Amino acid sequence: MHEINDEITPKIDCTQCGNCCKSLMINVTPVEAWSLSAYLKEPLALVKEKYIETSEQGQMIINTIPCHFLADSKCTIYENRFTECREFPHLNKDNFTTRLFGTLMYYAMCPIIFNVVEALKERLAFKVD
Repeated sequence: MHEINDEITPKIDCTQCGNCCKSLMINVTPVEAWSLSAYLKEPLALVKEKYIETSEQGQMIINTIPCHFLADSKCTIYENRFTECREFPHLNKDNFTTRLFGTLMYYAMCPIIFNVVEALKERLAFKVD
């Protein structure tokens, strides 16, 4: 999986897509909330009020889908984007099989996932008769 991902990912420019920003719930750590506050030059309390809510599980998340920071299919805070955004689609992490369902949920949305899965099917000689 890592080998295929390493071949496909450089061929796709995520900054020209924005599909994940249009459909994902984005988790935000306390450090990222503070960093966003500094980046936007707004008080942390205001940043939390405008952009962040607490999920039922107690995690901070961006309070809208699509993301507030998406404009013209581009991230307006790209240099300061959240870890979850930076690491998506998470194909370079270990234990891919434990995340397979989550990965396949985004098969039609993410060009990287789509192309990696298609290449994997081809390499494994996956055929439907």
